[in-house]
Amino acid sequence: MQNEKYVAAIDQGTTGTRCAIFDHNARLIGWAYKKHKQIIKKEGYIEQDPIEIIQNVRYVINAAVKNAKINKKQVFSIGISNQRETIVAWNKRNSLPIYNAISWQDTRTKDYIKKINKKGITKKIKDKTGLRPSTYFSASKIQWLLKNSDRFKTLVSSGDALVGNMDSWIVWNLTNGKMHYTDYTNASTTMLMNLRKLDWDSDLMNFFGIPRDILPDIVDYGKNNGFGNFSRSGFNTVIGSVMGDQQAALFGERCLSQGDIKITYGTGSFILQNTGKKIINKDGLISTCAYSLGKNDVFYALEGSIPFSGAIFDWLKNIGIIKSFDEIDKAIQERKNNGIYFVPAFNGLLAPYWDENAKGLIMGLTNKTDKLDIISAATNSICLQVKDIINRMNIDENINIKVDGGVSINNKIMQLQSDFIGRNIYRQKINEASSLGAAFSAGLNTNFWEFNEIKNINIKYTSFRPLQKRETINKVYSEWLSAIKRSVVSIESFKYIKK
Repeated sequence: MQNEKYVAAIDQGTTGTRCAIFDHNARLIGWAYKKHKQIIKKEGYIEQDPIEIIQNVRYVINAAVKNAKINKKQVFSIGISNQRETIVAWNKRNSLPIYNAISWQDTRTKDYIKKINKKGITKKIKDKTGLRPSTYFSASKIQWLLKNSDRFKTLVSSGDALVGNMDSWIVWNLTNGKMHYTDYTNASTTMLMNLRKLDWDSDLMNFFGIPRDILPDIVDYGKNNGFGNFSRSGFNTVIGSVMGDQQAALFGERCLSQGDIKITYGTGSFILQNTGKKIINKDGLISTCAYSLGKNDVFYALEGSIPFSGAIFDWLKNIGIIKSFDEIDKAIQERKNNGIYFVPAFNGLLAPYWDENAKGLIMGLTNKTDKLDIISAATNSICLQVKDIINRMNIDENINIKVDGGVSINNKIMQLQSDFIGRNIYRQKINEASSLGAAFSAGLNTNFWEFNEIKNINIKYTSFRPLQKRETINKVYSEWLSAIKRSVVSIESFKYIKK
């Protein structure tokens, strides 16, 4: 046991941080988790404390090793997956944050994004980055800091400011301020990286007014020195890889063939389809880096992101509609297709409608409506939003659709999802796909695993097959689109409403 080696995966997410320890057979042998606070200053402003997060990162690494009953020297490599588009700015002299982390859910820059779209450069940005201008991506948040934080502006002028997505903040701290790095998957969601050149785009940096020297270096995979060493508190190991959490989940689900799809249900829902080495454009979706096996071996994906998924249940609990999560199963069973539609546009809508000004609504209420009806409608909204995105992807009969994340544990919701999209879906036994993907990537880059070993590791799946009649589903979906029409504000968003 003392001679065995393991890979540690840090999964830094929207609401908390997990570390998982995997052996060579991809068995989870120990883990630890710690939540962090969400700081909501006013409508649209969603922040996190970078100090709290890095303290939690250090805590879970140590706790996971302890829970796995191994020693720190047995950790062969560390992989990191992280919430993407959440930015941190810090002073490189003392490694202290200049401002709170601005969350991917934050919409404070929606007026700025609206101006960009009016200028007619949306196509240019999409051609270069695969993305469409949105508050979701990092660039507008960095630009907001440059306009609104005097401290940040001063430190940028003196050459002492650094900025990056959450991955860069974690790598900086774990390497004791030696490495200011990011990877292709995180850089491709900033709205600053040229998707074809795989480097920061000078035109876009000039457009947003963001100096190159505050951004991290983009590091490709396949380098044994990885993202630096973590040498602290008894650890001495290489950070083998960094991946955005959704791309890590794609890798962890082993969606390694062109066309494969994974759906992650966390705070939001995120659907990625492996498009191989081709960059493919689809209306309402974005193109992004999926993973890389080296600079000349980059794979791409189509992506659709939904801001509110599992978070819907937290909202229902906070306002007193749900007391126990057991009520979800009861609502699904007793109030299926009840004519009530819930559009959870609490912070606008992302794919495929891209309307930061869309408003949440519940449609179809009567004097007989009760809380089970509301819970059922909220649950349906998770699956219907996923259907909105799946409908825009190229799917043939042989395509595998994998599911993971907290909500996917619920069998009844997964059965609903299979019904709504009319496809078989598969949930692997190891539900923490982002952690497993980070581990696979780190292990691959440090020769802990070979690529074929990863492809052939035996992991069991539970499958769900569509049971409801298509006529019923088509009627429900038509009424759902009517609710979406009432939610969106942007005229442009209407063109994405289609059956």
